[in-house]
Amino acid sequence: MFARRLALVFSIVICGSLALATAAVAAGIMGPGKYTFHSTGANAFFGMGKKGGPPSPSWSVSVNQGLNSFKPMHPNGPRLVNDSTMVYLTAFDALGNGGFGCFVIPNGNFTVSRDLQTAALHTTLTADEACPGYGTPVGGSKEVIFAGGNGGLALPIRVDVTWSASGAVTTFKNSFSLQCLDYNESGSSSNLSTGAGASGSVSILTGGFTSDFADVISTDGKLDLRGVPPSACFGY
Repeated sequence: MFARRLALVFSIVICGSLALATAAVAAGIMGPGKYTFHSTGANAFFGMGKKGGPPSPSWSVSVNQGLNSFKPMHPNGPRLVNDSTMVYLTAFDALGNGGFGCFVIPNGNFTVSRDLQTAALHTTLTADEACPGYGTPVGGSKEVIFAGGNGGLALPIRVDVTWSASGAVTTFKNSFSLQCLDYNESGSSSNLSTGAGASGSVSILTGGFTSDFADVISTDGKLDLRGVPPSACFGY
């Protein structure tokens, strides 16, 4: 149950309203005009659904390929938005030793089939790939973010995960509008997701794992910006 709830949180992060593309607008990266977005992602949770018995290793991985927004750890640093592949990893051994990390990896290390039936992540996470700040997919929830940098993981770490769909594809469509003073923003998104089985390994834990919960997702969205957002409108 815990794994399913945690997976839902990450699904919200990646499939949320495109209204929060405002992060990119407020950063001055996106001016007035019409924009389209496309992203793909996948989540997998291992060793988190067992109850009773001795403690066991657990880990999770979440990937978003598309526009990602990074809020710098320094309070006065500028927000960065780019088209990238972001990986968030947590891993703990049976004694609770481990940590978490956010990384930006080469795009070719993560693939998703067009019909969302399969996905694969094959990458080695290094210190040079640490996220430049607190990361979140553009269009994701403002309330839930991927922690920036590396929190206690011994790098480098090899991660290999494959996903295979186990259910039908569900489509969730969303539209929104936002107005502040003379600034107007409107858009829509179509979010597709499917439950999946996943198998994988992470080099800091011994052996192979099968998922307690996993999914594969994609988002297509449109955004129409009119005017320039006054600084009084957004607290970024």
